[in-house]
Amino acid sequence: MNRCLMTMAFAAAMGSAAWAQEITPHHPTIGFIDAGPVEAAPKPLSPEFGIRAGYFKVRDADDGAWFGGVQVRVPLSEMFAVEGAIELHTSEFEDGEIEVVQYPLQASLLLFLLPQSGPISPYVLGGVGWYYTITDFSGSLSGVDGDTEHWFGGHLGAGARALLGRSLSASADVRYIFLEPDGHNLEDENFDTFQISLSLSFLF
Repeated sequence: MNRCLMTMAFAAAMGSAAWAQEITPHHPTIGFIDAGPVEAAPKPLSPEFGIRAGYFKVRDADDGAWFGGVQVRVPLSEMFAVEGAIELHTSEFEDGEIEVVQYPLQASLLLFLLPQSGPISPYVLGGVGWYYTITDFSGSLSGVDGDTEHWFGGHLGAGARALLGRSLSASADVRYIFLEPDGHNLEDENFDTFQISLSLSFLF
């Protein structure tokens, strides 16, 4: 729980910085005929919608697995953006006798180290997530009733975004997810997760 609170505090701090940047007044350069050309206005930043896929490994799971999902990113300024994503993935524990299917809904704040309008923009991120979790038991554990739960967690990560023209972008990032089971049947399992994701988005 403390780790989740620390992650949320990190995201809140970045959000405060983004808000402060948004309310700072900007004074465009005014050009005159005898003083050179007027400075061109920067291209407006556009929201993005796309697909994402990648590989993840829950710490106590039998193996890693692939996942897929969709995402939306909305720029707040050249240096900040918010992201919402929903995914689907499955993990197995105890030699496959426990199957955990999750639908993570994540919200993230991205801090870009270079302007988003540039060709390549590295970033760091932090956020929180809600995890719709379905657990089934089989084999020697078939006598244990399955369960559906709602878990909460936090995440931190870093990555980079590349523009692929005027209407397409690609991103790659790594995330560490802090997640604690909210149920008695899985309380001995460590659900902290390492995740690598790739995304392709359309600007609109």
